[in-house]
Amino acid sequence: RHIQGHITRFGAFSAELTDVAELAVGAAYQMCYDELLAQHGAPHLADGRPCPMTVCALGKCGGRELGYASDIELMFIYAGAGETDGHHPITNGEFYNQLVSAFLGAIQARREGIFEVDLRLRPYGSAGSLAVSLDAFRRYFGPGGPAWPYERQALVKLRPIAGDEVLGHEIAALRDALIYTDEGFDLAAMRAMRERQLRHLVTAGTTNAKFSPGGLVDIEYLVQALQIKHGYRNPALRLTNTREAMAALAEAGILSPRDFTRLRDAHRFIRRLIDALRMVRGNARDLTTPPADSADFDFLARRLGYEDDPARLSDDLVRHTVAVQEIAQRALGDETLIVTDRAS
Repeated sequence: RHIQGHITRFGAFSAELTDVAELAVGAAYQMCYDELLAQHGAPHLADGRPCPMTVCALGKCGGRELGYASDIELMFIYAGAGETDGHHPITNGEFYNQLVSAFLGAIQARREGIFEVDLRLRPYGSAGSLAVSLDAFRRYFGPGGPAWPYERQALVKLRPIAGDEVLGHEIAALRDALIYTDEGFDLAAMRAMRERQLRHLVTAGTTNAKFSPGGLVDIEYLVQALQIKHGYRNPALRLTNTREAMAALAEAGILSPRDFTRLRDAHRFIRRLIDALRMVRGNARDLTTPPADSADFDFLARRLGYEDDPARLSDDLVRHTVAVQEIAQRALGDETLIVTDRAS
């Protein structure tokens, strides 16, 4: 529908694609749960109550912002430990780890990078359990826990999408309590993260639509920084969708009307650019804009509606990325997320 031009309103494609992802995740989860239920019986807490699980989306899926070949970032959280007996021969952790393992093999795509499930945002990443207990989630992301600042920031996008709804509401409330505090936002940690991204993910002399200064990451990090900074006192800012969060920040007077308009336009331009780049490249990971004198650039310009004046695409890219950097510096004060170095 998107390629053929039937979806024209910005955000509608992402919302529809996210609906597809949620449907597939929910169906795969239920299928795997039913199979394990038949083998082992239902998991229970120590007091005899059922032990539910909720599947939470993060990243682009959590924000309902999926694009071409976006990862489906998930976290599987269950209510807690139980006791084994003759009727329940495995622990709740074992039950749900088996479920997640089966889930990972249940969803298949024809090409690598299409609908790729990513569990790396769970506590301890690849070294952690596939399924996370609610207590482990609380300890890891809570005060004094081992989570890095960027891991806590990622929780801004956490949204329950499958499994038990009651547990999902509890997790969402816990998320808010953990990240929207009076401690504010750690700008120094985020600045260090951006420096590493620029060194390792951007080739010198090129522009990466996602990671270069003023690109998509800087837009998302700016919005999330302002959400965390002000969300403790203003619950209306606790949104998972970047565009909706921008509007809420403008409504609260945190972004001026002019800055909101420029940031919104930059976000729309860069998201469209990234989708078009993935179509031109045929590679979900390569988001470097092609040289302006290349056939790939001409194809990119046509895809984005610049066929009459391809040079204007380069001008608009510079205009929008510079605007993002200016807005971030103004919104965050003297210390800014935006880093410019030899990679820019």
